[in-house]
Amino acid sequence: MESIKPPKRIIKKPLKNVNKAIIEIAEMKFKNIEEKEEKLDALVFLKNQILRKADKLEKK
Repeated sequence: MESIKPPKRIIKKPLKNVNKAIIEIAEMKFKNIEEKEEKLDALVFLKNQILRKADKLEKK
């Protein structure tokens, strides 16, 4: 039998980094609110990609 890491362990560090970045951006003050929204959208998109990858690994 092959031993594989559970998906939670594989994605824990990248997910933690993305969550930290989301919090930092949310707390920052921007002159242009659209710039803040764009950065948050990109980070949320990245977070969703990581979670989808975990789901795929879990289903294998």
